[in-house]
Amino acid sequence: MLRAEGDRKAGAALRVDPVADASLPTRHGKFRAMAFAVEDDPAEVLALVFGSAAEGLLPLVRLHSECLTGDALGSLRCDCGEQLDASLRLIAEAGFGVLLYLRQEGRGIGLINKLRAYALQDEGANTVGANKLLGLPVDGRRYVSAAAVLRHLGMTSIRLLTNNPAKRRALQAEDLRVVERVPLEMPPNPFDRSYLETKAALMGHQLPAGRRRTVPESVGTTTLPVLPVSPRPVPSRDPILRPSVTVHYAQTLDGRIATRTGHSQWISGPETLRFAHALRAAHDAVMVGVGTVVADDPRLTVRHVEGRSPLRVVVDSQLRLPLAANVIRDSAAPTLVATTDRAAEERVRSVQRVGVEVLVVQEDEQGRVDLTHLLRRLGERGLESVMIEGGARLITSALRLRVVDRLVVTIAPKLIGQGIEAVGDLDIARLSEAIEFDRAGFTRLGDDLVFDGSLR
Repeated sequence: MLRAEGDRKAGAALRVDPVADASLPTRHGKFRAMAFAVEDDPAEVLALVFGSAAEGLLPLVRLHSECLTGDALGSLRCDCGEQLDASLRLIAEAGFGVLLYLRQEGRGIGLINKLRAYALQDEGANTVGANKLLGLPVDGRRYVSAAAVLRHLGMTSIRLLTNNPAKRRALQAEDLRVVERVPLEMPPNPFDRSYLETKAALMGHQLPAGRRRTVPESVGTTTLPVLPVSPRPVPSRDPILRPSVTVHYAQTLDGRIATRTGHSQWISGPETLRFAHALRAAHDAVMVGVGTVVADDPRLTVRHVEGRSPLRVVVDSQLRLPLAANVIRDSAAPTLVATTDRAAEERVRSVQRVGVEVLVVQEDEQGRVDLTHLLRRLGERGLESVMIEGGARLITSALRLRVVDRLVVTIAPKLIGQGIEAVGDLDIARLSEAIEFDRAGFTRLGDDLVFDGSLR
């Protein structure tokens, strides 16, 4: 919304002219659609009003800025379309309120410039940095017309549906009383996760406690790898003691990560393979069990996207790692083998002679590498994030110990019947004990679905 405000005093009345009024039935209920022309504003304001004032009932108000790509085209780069739908539902459930649809595309920079900003984001800039690179305001929206329409509707004390404190301040500056801010957070998908984090970190958008993350300001102008989805690790709930832990694996529709013979290449498609490499590049270390190395002989490096290959950590309680394995022969990244006192000294020396570090850690009750102790040892080395890629025993152990912060699962549209399960026994007897997730969502990549969620 571009306005020639001049020296207008905040709160001064603007002329508001109703220009259209009709009923609008929606799947959330029947709204009254009212269009207004506001003095000095070239763009009309659309008000979707639900219900009427009742004693003690304050209106629930949403200021929604136009987003053609999200509202109409279903874009996953933002949560605008989901917020629009949720706002109408919540207003209808409240019984009285209004959604003001404001013609302020792209936070006020317009559709074409928004697409230009998207192009810069494809090259690695974030939503704040892209606008700066174009020489445009980070947020050019104004809410003077919105305040004028609310006053015209008799709504001077409201409950505001928003995560953006700037909207609250703007209405209060226009002498409207915001009695309550009602949060409106949508579950992120892998395409908009970084966008939402940037708005929270750099624009002050308010997310529930514990869900905020830090995005370095330099990300706004630094060229980053082009990624199909955001790979950012979730901060550890226990950052002093250990790195954050992401578990990632690919499975079939029936939950298998390999056939009954152990064959697992390739379950997922090329798009999700690229995503897996982006995840690797975003972590300080990638961890697998020795069984995965023996069965698949992976390289565990970043090859399908730009980025740094992380430290490779092989969990091997008896040190049976083949000396001809790719994680040893491929020098693209360092390798560390975590073992126990059960490993023979001569075997330790053999592995060390080929340039691989051997780290001896405590045993757990089964005589295997104590995963909790290993993670703490890695944390002491300064590692902030670790991704576990397999196999099933290591994944199950991490989930049982509740050391996982984020779970990313690629689901391929395949059935193989009997095979190796992705997750084994978690010692859960009742559904109330089940591991649950928040900030969770599904995104389609190629023929596959990607589940991405933070453990609650």
